[in-house]
Amino acid sequence: MSALATVDPKKRSSVSGQVSGDPWSVIDAWSKTSGYNVIEGAGTPTRTYQKGSGLLVAPMKVMFSLSGTAMSVQAWVAPTFLARLFALFLIPDEMHVNSGGFKMVLPRNMARNAINPVLGQLGLPQIP
Repeated sequence: MSALATVDPKKRSSVSGQVSGDPWSVIDAWSKTSGYNVIEGAGTPTRTYQKGSGLLVAPMKVMFSLSGTAMSVQAWVAPTFLARLFALFLIPDEMHVNSGGFKMVLPRNMARNAINPVLGQLGLPQIP
């Protein structure tokens, strides 16, 4: 799996920076305590984690990509097709977790509040 691609900031929140030591041990410990599970790329330099199935709250996803000592992180919520249908497709298929705006406020806040602690532990900028 390759490094993260550039995406529309309306779809995904992105942060990056230099990390030291073994970031995967920090990320794995965080994922266990925060309820995020690896859904793609286990054991590779680019891993995607997800919390939730979309039953009560839109699935919250975060992707970590390590290249040398540079870590890039993308975070987003991915509502289910059924949720989008009930909202007459006014909800996008992916949405950033930054603060501000009124669409999908609860899952975005939940995701941001869950992800920012691990970003702090890694020495990366917080998602505003």
